[in-house]
Amino acid sequence: MTAALLCGVACSSSDGGDGPNGNGDGPTGTIDEINGTKIIAGNSLVGLISDADTGKGIAGVPVTDGYAFTTTDANGVYQFKANRYCRNVYLTVPANYEIPLAPTTKLPLFYSTSTIDRNKVNRNDFTLKPLSAIEENFTLIAIGDPQCKTDSDVKRFEKETIPDIKNTLNAAQAKGKYMNAYAVTLGDITFDNIVQWDPMVKTMSNLQVGSSYLPIFNCIGNHDHDAAKANDYLATSNFVERLGPTDYSFDRGKAHIVVMDDVVCKTTSGKTWDYDAGFSKEQYEWLKADLSLVVNKTDKLVFLCCHIPFRNSSTSGGANVNQDKHYKEVLNLLAEFKEAHIMIGHTHYPQNYIHSTRVCQGGKPIYEHVHGAACGGWWSSNLNVDGAPNGYSIYEITGSTVDNWVAKGTNLPETTQMRVYNGNDVYKGSKNYSYTWTGGGTGGNANIKVTGLSELANCFVVTVWNDDSENWKIELVQNGVATPMKRVTSSLADMCVVSFFFNVCNKNTTTWTKALQHYWYVKAPSGNPANEQNWVVRATQTIPGSNKTNVYETSVFQTDFAGFAAS
Repeated sequence: MTAALLCGVACSSSDGGDGPNGNGDGPTGTIDEINGTKIIAGNSLVGLISDADTGKGIAGVPVTDGYAFTTTDANGVYQFKANRYCRNVYLTVPANYEIPLAPTTKLPLFYSTSTIDRNKVNRNDFTLKPLSAIEENFTLIAIGDPQCKTDSDVKRFEKETIPDIKNTLNAAQAKGKYMNAYAVTLGDITFDNIVQWDPMVKTMSNLQVGSSYLPIFNCIGNHDHDAAKANDYLATSNFVERLGPTDYSFDRGKAHIVVMDDVVCKTTSGKTWDYDAGFSKEQYEWLKADLSLVVNKTDKLVFLCCHIPFRNSSTSGGANVNQDKHYKEVLNLLAEFKEAHIMIGHTHYPQNYIHSTRVCQGGKPIYEHVHGAACGGWWSSNLNVDGAPNGYSIYEITGSTVDNWVAKGTNLPETTQMRVYNGNDVYKGSKNYSYTWTGGGTGGNANIKVTGLSELANCFVVTVWNDDSENWKIELVQNGVATPMKRVTSSLADMCVVSFFFNVCNKNTTTWTKALQHYWYVKAPSGNPANEQNWVVRATQTIPGSNKTNVYETSVFQTDFAGFAAS
């Protein structure tokens, strides 16, 4: 996370005093001119951004050190004074240019890799390859929490998640779908283990799709902070050294995509950390400056990619972005765009939250996508803690709207979006922890109580893990007649999944009993779902930006732990 003073757009930091790379004196050495532009004495970050085809400088490109912003002049030259804490100088890649990739890893390389020394003039040039046409339509892959702690975790990510992404994109692109693909991880790439940084970088490298490489951008999570370091700034060093800045942006088509660190480490102990969620004042000012450079916001789409959810916020703790950590201010900035989406990880279960009080210029509220984890329940099985499959999500962007999206389970077809249960079933495993939909159950070595819902007796119970409160319709269709199903209003855990974690996976904490609201139910006409014939559950999703609909159907009951796999 960035921490220090920030200047506004097109200004230079004038901070003095000691910093990691200097003592407050001006830079030594001189560069008098770059590409026809006179370099002003005292500016320590300078360089040329040029077009690879023409060799000419590119005007108007935003450049930042993570604190201040400037833009390149008519000659493609940038110059400003480095903030005392800056570690990279980097740019917002314009929509009409390719994302530059590192030669060896093919990961995005939009930042300087040489050490920034604020006591001298640092020249870093960038060359951008123009696109043949702006990608008005593109695809964004959102990957929540790989969270690899051990070699076996990394191997599962390498052998399960990565090939599934690659195979899904290759198959779709052969049919003209999911073109112009980009990916972003949403934090917790590692799990409090610095040993896994290099293997994870290697695993995400050189991911070829068709004749090109999939650029994987990265966001930092709480478990990516190094608790052995003395403070929040230093705790991000492992990430920065390998993957670049923690707060940055890039443009594709009519979309502005921002990635930010929303983990504020308060203390480190050498082994663990305590943190709040949100943004520092300096980060908020950086974001405000970044967004101020976006032209014609009312016809633009914005993504904000972070780790910890915003949702309905709270005043303290790390569960939600805190009200006093610029929660409202950031939402207000996003609402200036035609359409806004917040992309989140952290929870290890999917949850969609509609910020109904923050309506964008296109008339739609800000939509927050909390993604399930690629690792699910920390690689303990093939399930997240709510029962959603391990996986990732795919977003199709058309112009300035998110045209469609799907939650993609690893090694599952895209049509797999729900499970149907018999509300009368009892889930009892080898450890004899018994659970029912109506009464719940008690399990684990702490006798953890899980609460059921009495009205689920004699019901079809459906979990739709990517649903929301407004844009889904779930129906029981029997002999051609559709009966609407009701969404639970109180939080409920998946009794089958909880039983699986306690009885089969040997889990014994409340971590494995997450209660949510993505459950739907309706009474079986006969009073017993098992006796019903000629039925199908139909789930219809309406995409709020495009009004496109996706219809998913299944006529199969989940049977005990079928399809669940413990590690």
